[in-house]
Amino acid sequence: MCIDPRLLVETLDDPALVIDARGAVRCKNEPLARLLAGPGAPMLPLSPEGDRVLLPPAPAAVDLAWLQALLSGESDRGESDLPGEGSGAPRWALRGLSCTIGGGRGALLRFIDLDERRAREHQRRCVQVIETMQLGCAFLSLETPADDRSLRYVYMNPASARLATRPMAEIIGRTVDESAPSLRQLGIPQLLADLIRSGRSAEDELVLPPEAGSRVITTWSFPVGDRGLAVIYDDITERRATEESLERARILLDGIIENLPLMLFVKEEAELRYVRVNKRFEEFHGHAREDLIGKRIADYLPQEVADKLDAESRAVLAGGVPVEIPELRVPSARFGERICHSRWIPMKDSKGKGCYLLGLGEDITERKKIEDAKRHEAILLETQRRLLDLIQELSTPSIPIHPGILVVPLIGQMDSSRGAQLMESLVGAIERHHAEFVIIDITGVTSVDTAVANHLLQATRAAALLGAECSVVGASPGIARTVIDLGLDLGNLTTHRDLEAGFRHALARKGYVIAPRAARRA
Repeated sequence: MCIDPRLLVETLDDPALVIDARGAVRCKNEPLARLLAGPGAPMLPLSPEGDRVLLPPAPAAVDLAWLQALLSGESDRGESDLPGEGSGAPRWALRGLSCTIGGGRGALLRFIDLDERRAREHQRRCVQVIETMQLGCAFLSLETPADDRSLRYVYMNPASARLATRPMAEIIGRTVDESAPSLRQLGIPQLLADLIRSGRSAEDELVLPPEAGSRVITTWSFPVGDRGLAVIYDDITERRATEESLERARILLDGIIENLPLMLFVKEEAELRYVRVNKRFEEFHGHAREDLIGKRIADYLPQEVADKLDAESRAVLAGGVPVEIPELRVPSARFGERICHSRWIPMKDSKGKGCYLLGLGEDITERKKIEDAKRHEAILLETQRRLLDLIQELSTPSIPIHPGILVVPLIGQMDSSRGAQLMESLVGAIERHHAEFVIIDITGVTSVDTAVANHLLQATRAAALLGAECSVVGASPGIARTVIDLGLDLGNLTTHRDLEAGFRHALARKGYVIAPRAARRA
């Protein structure tokens, strides 16, 4: 292409020059002149006079074979780094583009400041990070150092607009008081202005007023330059609500665990070390919580007992289902050997693998003693009841002495209880033996009164209802006098002198006759 070299290099901001095919400098711009004249000039591949470029095979500080190829027409462009001072990274790069100079081949050469390029690239990356990050980022400028009302927004990233729920155009360029007047009530403009003046950084958590959304914001503020301040912030309203909800749940759970009327422990799976115990567990074992957490059961119980409990714990974890142990004998440093009713529950992670063992236990030693005592008492009461039944049965026995004939001997003092028992026993014996005659023998009765007479009469009436005839035998003279003295009415009750007379009467009623043996032979 045809080009005016002087016009071309003058339009460039980078140091630049134009050379012809022999490497002679045809023109150079002002930035290059300043670069060559300034201190710390780079090691440029120019002649000492600066009027030509040192082309191969002339010695040079950098390989310019690409430039020779460019001037010979083998290529259109090329580039190489220029060595820096010592062993440091290159500061400059030389870039060339072929062109036509006075009808012949030439090249436009530009010297690129690599440090500036790196700075621009770093700045570009920083801007990209700020623009894409989820945290809000805002830059503010304090236009008048003594007036915090001059604090103005100069930049906000897209996340800031989302957190502010307002377009950036309504905030950028306005002061803090103009965009959010309620922040002054919280002292925000004053705080930010003080940070700029003092050069300090700060981290704060703010609760915005209702007109600003009633949100919780955490901020990190640090000064930028003389009058600038960068503020990075995050809306943690939902996170804080979640944390507060979790904290309330933790307090509630801790309160339930600590006040359970049961012993509670949690062991981790790997080494069965305690990670949680409650107050009742501490009291039972007589050890403080800090002496239990992180310890194994073998650290405070006999090894034999610890090995047994550890084996059972691993079996529960391996089985993966809760196990109930009705009676587990556990030694207590405070109470000695105790009996516990326990329930062990394996707790699984999201993959279904056991991670912890939850144990719930109740000391039932005293209850067990009470239950054993009640059981023993029940056995004694049952034995006593059977003994009393036997005694009552023996006190009013019903003895069959002949088919259809019963003898009921009474011994001792008669009272209401024995009278009722007499009637019950008599009725049962009549039904059981199909008795026709009942002989009530009162030879062993010490005294008779109105109540005894009534019991006898009631018994005979009951027997009569079942078709049996009753008679009373064995009344002593004393009893006979008592009956007369009391004027007792024995009604139609049949009486006989003794058991033999009563038995003869019963036999006679059944049609039997008792005769001497000689008479029977005749």
